[in-house]
Amino acid sequence: MLIRHHRSKLLLSLLVTTVLICSLFGSATPAHAAAIVNQNQVYTYESMTRDMNALAARYPDLIKLSSIGESEYGRKLWRMDVGKGPAIILLNASHHAREWMTTILLMSMVENFASSYTNNDTYNKMAVRDLLDRVTFVVIPMVNPDGVTLQQKGLSSFPPSVHESLIRMNKGSRDFKRWKANGKGVDLNRQYPAGWESIRNAASSNSYMNYKGQKPLQAKEATAMAKLARELRPELAMSYHSSGEIIFWNYRTKAENLARDRALASKYASMTGYSLVAPSSNPSGGGFTDWFISEFGRPAMTPEIGRAVGDTHVPLSEWSRIWKQHRDTGWMLAIEGYELWLNKQDVKSSSGDIYLLSSETSYQWPSPDSKTTGTLKAGTYKLTRTKGDWLELASGSSRIWISGRNALLNVTKAPEGLKVALTKDTGIYTTPLQTKATTLSYADQKLSVQFAWKDWYQIQTSKGLYWVKAKQVSIVKEEEPPVVEEPTAPTEETP
Repeated sequence: MLIRHHRSKLLLSLLVTTVLICSLFGSATPAHAAAIVNQNQVYTYESMTRDMNALAARYPDLIKLSSIGESEYGRKLWRMDVGKGPAIILLNASHHAREWMTTILLMSMVENFASSYTNNDTYNKMAVRDLLDRVTFVVIPMVNPDGVTLQQKGLSSFPPSVHESLIRMNKGSRDFKRWKANGKGVDLNRQYPAGWESIRNAASSNSYMNYKGQKPLQAKEATAMAKLARELRPELAMSYHSSGEIIFWNYRTKAENLARDRALASKYASMTGYSLVAPSSNPSGGGFTDWFISEFGRPAMTPEIGRAVGDTHVPLSEWSRIWKQHRDTGWMLAIEGYELWLNKQDVKSSSGDIYLLSSETSYQWPSPDSKTTGTLKAGTYKLTRTKGDWLELASGSSRIWISGRNALLNVTKAPEGLKVALTKDTGIYTTPLQTKATTLSYADQKLSVQFAWKDWYQIQTSKGLYWVKAKQVSIVKEEEPPVVEEPTAPTEETP
């Protein structure tokens, strides 16, 4: 009984401690929270939608969920943005219906990105937070939800009025396991305007596979993907397919880009064990990455992630090997994508004060691969130059570079004695870069202002330095001292 009593007291103590920590710092995702994505199942459009919403809810500061349009049968074409940086990397999967294993891959990669960021993991001794603060993965995990649904569930998920036409496009069969096209019998990876006119082995009419359509970008899904790519202009793109363990990486690639693109594809090949497809003098086009390379002159790859299995989906028994091959490839893509973006940025002269919100590692040159020179503490520094999202600062007689992710440019020191009055509606923020206020309140208090930045004030509180929005406070006007008139000396009267 005594042991049980002490155990109860210990559990109560731990519970109280946990509640106190959560009340001070807010709830956080557990370091080893149960996985959301179930990789060992027939992964449906509904499973993906549920998991995307769950991931966005668990990691709201890292994952943003939206849609780029709808499929031919009105299913949303979901988009996830993962990361916080300026370099954009576009990943897409399931252009082909029977290749839904690629959707499991991208969903697993997204969850791995987010959990690794939360746990502050490293890749090749580099903090993955440094990578996801510099890049944003834009992920379209299922380009072809109608086709995937038809391949997995058959006619039951489509209106009876179209059953006859679907059976006809499937050559009279009610077994849709071989289906590749979208719901209207158009092969989405033959829909892009790069060599579309000369596509070989094309079906002559709507079919379960290989029909390129009546014109490029005829299908809603392909139109949405092309529109997205043109809006984003990503540094690189990956379009995942599932049969052959090979990598398509070249489509009439310009000579000046060959070495760059081959080097990237070779890094991916060395991590996965896949083979590079040799460039062809007369390639058959129409694919997403064919068009991406032609349109933007930037690197893109189409990996076939599974062993060839014929006219059906890759079996789930292959998943463990596929995930082992790909688990870390996203980090390599992040490094390469960021370097591609950074190499295009000019070094620009600049001046003024910056305010560093938290400590940052300093570097000799503006690159995460550069030699580190130390750590800068939070505070104000003199800005000398910029390159992309990097800042060069004056540090004594030397110059050093830091990431600009936690720095505020053009801050101004507040006038001596400036104070602001707070109300119950004044939000108290740890930094002006955060979207959610703390639970602190300083209603009806007048606090000193240290710095001003845009429409924010940094204030001194009893718990340290915090930030408030200028529109939620009012300036405290100094009371002018009363005017004291000096007595006037009496004048002598003239006799």
